[in-house]
Amino acid sequence: MRHMLPYNKWEFTETAFVAVFLLSLVAIPVYVKQNISFLEAGSCGRLDITIGPKQTMGKTVEGLMVTVHMPKAVLTVNLTATQGTHTYDLATKVLVWDIGKLNPQKLPNLRGSLSMQPGAPKPEEYPSLNIDLKIQQLAISGLKVSRLDMYGEKYKPFKGVKYLTKAGKFQVRT
Repeated sequence: MRHMLPYNKWEFTETAFVAVFLLSLVAIPVYVKQNISFLEAGSCGRLDITIGPKQTMGKTVEGLMVTVHMPKAVLTVNLTATQGTHTYDLATKVLVWDIGKLNPQKLPNLRGSLSMQPGAPKPEEYPSLNIDLKIQQLAISGLKVSRLDMYGEKYKPFKGVKYLTKAGKFQVRT
């Protein structure tokens, strides 16, 4: 379903311009397969995350980063990443996996074990995964500039648009 928005006016430096935008449904550009499990009244857990491209229209996913806020009972992590680097902050209980560029031929995977406080009960809630990403020269929303009118300028402007897809608050719940 497409919507035509009314004209929007912006001031850019000292030139006023009017742009018409067409919007369509937003498709999420990556898929995530995750499995986070904790043993009942045990002292360990397992984590397995794989990310792959989905709706990128042939463009490269860059700046890919996964952030997981672990339960307080998780003491340490022993993980192996097939791509990128990972860090776990013991004080804040935050796991950050910085993948960088997504290689569609070899999907990035992070897996391993989680050490828990001895005798701690199984966490009631599983952590969510927060995903950050960028895709250059692609508007995943379908946003397009169809017309550009400039007033008060003697030259004819070039209609050129630089598109950038950037994840705002993209969350995967486990």
